[in-house]
Amino acid sequence: MGMNMEKLGNIEIFKLAPADIDHLFRRSGLNGNQLSSFSYHAEQAAISSPSEFFKPLAESANFVSIAKKLLAPDLKIEFIRGGAGSAEENYNAFLSLEDNDVLAQFQGSDGNILLLFFDNEESFLEWWSDIYASKAASAYQPVFPEVLGAEVLLCALHCIDIYRRSYMESMLDYRGGLDLAISTQDFVQLLKRSLSSKDKRWLLPTMFEITPGLKGISIALKPEHIKKVEELGFLTSNENVLTLGERSRIMGTEVITSWLGSVACQATALINGQEKSLSRMFLTPTAFANHLFSFEIGAGGDTRFRHQASTLPELNQTLLKWIEALQKVIGGTAPAKAAKTEALVMKFCGQCGAELKAGKKFCTKCGTPV
Repeated sequence: MGMNMEKLGNIEIFKLAPADIDHLFRRSGLNGNQLSSFSYHAEQAAISSPSEFFKPLAESANFVSIAKKLLAPDLKIEFIRGGAGSAEENYNAFLSLEDNDVLAQFQGSDGNILLLFFDNEESFLEWWSDIYASKAASAYQPVFPEVLGAEVLLCALHCIDIYRRSYMESMLDYRGGLDLAISTQDFVQLLKRSLSSKDKRWLLPTMFEITPGLKGISIALKPEHIKKVEELGFLTSNENVLTLGERSRIMGTEVITSWLGSVACQATALINGQEKSLSRMFLTPTAFANHLFSFEIGAGGDTRFRHQASTLPELNQTLLKWIEALQKVIGGTAPAKAAKTEALVMKFCGQCGAELKAGKKFCTKCGTPV
């Protein structure tokens, strides 16, 4: 980026050097919390000066809101991108209960910290979906019409991957037809190999590799799970032979031709002083739909999922309601837009770091206008 800070619509962009975090702590007066990736080193702050990147942030009218979200947020959403040919990416978004602002934090390849500040959730989601979601605009036939056990999803995604595998093998062998039949034993063994491979070129292992906390869930594959996948149209069975059904062929072709990679996220908050997971989701966008899977823990401790195949506007509405629901869980009500008050005015000079005197229009140490 050619400038330290740019304005793009409702987005403010800042860059910080790692050592600037100590000065952010010092000038904001915040102690930080466990959701933040950063901690305060008072001795380092006392003997160092802010980098050239720090001044635009220090002079921003949103300084206090940015500092609060980066150092002591109320809600953290971790995003991880991967799968297919998409670039690996890991970053966080932070929110507080005091306003509707959103702060996205990235780690640059140069070691510096990139901050994107959005003045409301809608602008954040508009920016996010424009990059990571599909422009899919048509209605999509429901695939999983109810809340189901995670084992059902494993089998369904495995069917999609088996179709892709058969398609590629037929091309390599110069065969016109696809071999869509597999024994139950081979189906299960191949599923185990898929998960242990951690190979993000395939859909099933991608979901487990990039969705935080998913690898720790208990999996107990039973005949009723395969039976449910059969009812959903992914398989047909005859004695000990499974044959991929129409749903596997449709979604397998969809993923082969237009899988754009996947994005997973996990929302966490401080509950009784400890960071706890509130929700996790997995998004697989294709040219036809944004396939969103959300996970929850059932009454018996089993992991269950919901699926929604969305157009882009539908996805944005779903994610907005999700954020509002998370805010209610940790704070009772979603926050109203907070007004900027005198209590939130900068207390330190953006040029030299000296504390500003009340009522003064200039810094009493270096003379910089306030």
